[in-house]
Amino acid sequence: MLEVFATSRAVRSFYDTFLDANTLLPKAITIAELEQKAVLVPHHALVDEDMRVLLMQEASRFTKFELLYIEREFFTFLKNSTYLFRFFEELSHEKVALDALLSADTYEHYAEHLEVLQTLLKHYKAILSKHALYDRITLPECYELNVAYIRSLGAVRIHLEGFLSRYEVELLSQIATLIPLHVNVTISAYNQKMALLFAEFGIVLEQDNTYEINLSTKDILHVKPQNTSKQDIQVYGFSSRLAQMGYVQSTIAQFVEEGLKPEEIVVILPDERFAEVLRPFDTWHNLNFAMGISLKQSHFYQKLSSIEKAMRNDEIEDHLRVARLKIEPEILVTCKEIWHQKVVADVAMSFFEKLLSCDAKEQQNPLFQEVFFAFTHFLKHAPALRFEQVTKLFLNRLSVLSQDDVRGGKVTVLGVLETRGVSYKGVIVLDFNDEFVPKRSQKDLFLSSAVRAHAGLPTKRDRENLQRYYYHQLFSRAQKIAIAYVKNETSMPSRFLDELGFNTTVMADEKVLQLLLFDVNVPKNLYDQPFIDAPYDLKAFPLSATKLKTLLTCKRQFYFRYIQRLKEAKMPSTKIDEQVIGLALHKVLEDAICDESLLDKKSLYIKLETLLKEHNHHEVWSYFVDVWLQKLKPFMQNEVARFDEGFRVFKKEFSHAVPYEGFMLEGQIDRIDQKGDELFVIDYKSGKVPTTTERSLESTVDFQLVFYAFIASSLGKVGGVYYYDLKEGVLVSENFLEEKKALLHVKLQELSKPINGYEFCEEIKHCRLCPYVQLCGREEQI
Repeated sequence: MLEVFATSRAVRSFYDTFLDANTLLPKAITIAELEQKAVLVPHHALVDEDMRVLLMQEASRFTKFELLYIEREFFTFLKNSTYLFRFFEELSHEKVALDALLSADTYEHYAEHLEVLQTLLKHYKAILSKHALYDRITLPECYELNVAYIRSLGAVRIHLEGFLSRYEVELLSQIATLIPLHVNVTISAYNQKMALLFAEFGIVLEQDNTYEINLSTKDILHVKPQNTSKQDIQVYGFSSRLAQMGYVQSTIAQFVEEGLKPEEIVVILPDERFAEVLRPFDTWHNLNFAMGISLKQSHFYQKLSSIEKAMRNDEIEDHLRVARLKIEPEILVTCKEIWHQKVVADVAMSFFEKLLSCDAKEQQNPLFQEVFFAFTHFLKHAPALRFEQVTKLFLNRLSVLSQDDVRGGKVTVLGVLETRGVSYKGVIVLDFNDEFVPKRSQKDLFLSSAVRAHAGLPTKRDRENLQRYYYHQLFSRAQKIAIAYVKNETSMPSRFLDELGFNTTVMADEKVLQLLLFDVNVPKNLYDQPFIDAPYDLKAFPLSATKLKTLLTCKRQFYFRYIQRLKEAKMPSTKIDEQVIGLALHKVLEDAICDESLLDKKSLYIKLETLLKEHNHHEVWSYFVDVWLQKLKPFMQNEVARFDEGFRVFKKEFSHAVPYEGFMLEGQIDRIDQKGDELFVIDYKSGKVPTTTERSLESTVDFQLVFYAFIASSLGKVGGVYYYDLKEGVLVSENFLEEKKALLHVKLQELSKPINGYEFCEEIKHCRLCPYVQLCGREEQI
């Protein structure tokens, strides 16, 4: 009798039971393999995965498609087509026509949207038929039984895990008329839908039993109650996902010490992407990742992905990534030449092969050779595509592939689907959180649960129950269970834990577990001493208002910046922020403000608009130009009015230094205006304008306009100093200029002797934006 299991892992587990037996082995395959071999589609070929996306996009070329709010632009459609395919596949496999959904009571434009989907599906099927192709959507309509193959099997026993679609029920029923077909199934509280299915065949199944059923005769052959043996269960919460890493190693060691073999232990990842985080912490190579190692980790994929991002985004960080991966310049030159061109298969594959040849080991990898061969075949039959489209399709194809983990770890790491039909004595589950357990389906984009129930489609509750069933089966077969979940401001344990009766109040001792992951080093902080012996004479160097403000705010920050000259670490970026805008405005105003442009508002507007647009170094810069031209209208009006009153621009970006009581005060003034024999100092502000009150005067550390007043006085009589609020178009006068001059005199007297020590600032608020906060060890206090 042919044994049929849910997964290839279950097949291997079945064969493992015969390791000590001296007998002929029964044949075993997966249910997917049985379904594939049991049907034929005469005169049709299975469509390539990438080709079906192109054909679906072609099918969407009709006016009303836009009502679905799915863009037809290639890259957007490529991303969203997954929802369409899953939706149509589900309807097809559940034998539900779109017409059956029309009678459901739902939103106003529901019928219109279904009509669009019907048209799309009709077009897609017609295109497939035209090319003599089929896919998972059309298979249930066009298949024929492979009678010769089915009869050659003699008899079949299916070890059923989960639900069956109506198409699968139909197929198995037809097989059962040709040969004896047995089904092994366990009924629990979470798969009552399966009990209802067998009830339609006149077979009554009760909860908490395992059955063997002869589907050909509709007889129950065997009944076995599920065991409810005592289990060792531990459940712990963690503050972050990363904190669970030590728990994995600790629990594996504990299970082995308590008598389990490493081969009898499994680590379950509800979110399989977390394997990439877990793998680097497997320093003892205990783990074997059943999902394999994604080709995303390969040098070829990372290089091609970095090139694609650099070509598409053209951001500084993208080009830095290209440089870090040491991609040859000629490869980039070739890519730029063909990026937007339609290319034939030979040109595209030649580029990919050249990039792959940079790594000899990967070039010899059979997996890469297979995917290159398959993609070449696809391109030769696909319509002409731009190279940027070809690259995206190739990256998508590579991203779903993985190569076997051959490091030899004995503890298996699995996704929950791979546990079907397999039992382990020790089970460790990470990320048992509400966002991952039960896993949410992406099939509900077009249909609500009410419509699904109306049409007899699996509902959200059905699919969640299926996930619960998998975990329930896994736990019921285990002797020891260890569950970890994350509990913080954004994550909560899965509600399924409460249903299982597990305690979710105990948090793990993370500090003890961290010792398994990281070497213990004595914390070192070069600047934790209360006194730093580094005398500094302010009089020996030029003193700017910014430098003085830093010293008065935090002496230790002054030490880092001006004595140690530690530069703030910044990631280069072309993104626009207030600082970028401010610098651009200062430069534009320096060039634009002159006597000729101030004659009338229109002349000034044109001048500013022209100069602002010349700063077009970002794709959204034109938006900021429009915004600031609108904001600057009051400023322009005020400038023209001041010009009419007799004010003239005297100096722009004036840098100078003047002696003051043994100090050398320096600064760069944005602008100095002149009227009569008086000078007026102006400092542009595109952001918040500093304000001083009587209450805050004594504690002020900002003497910028005072410095400017002293510097400007070297040129003549100063009639006023102002901040220019560019957003409001008004000059804001420094009302406490004389008081600040007196206060500056006092401050400089206090600083006339060499400074030393550089103690921490008293107010922690100053540390929030300080680039040196980690050097002071205060990052956890802010």
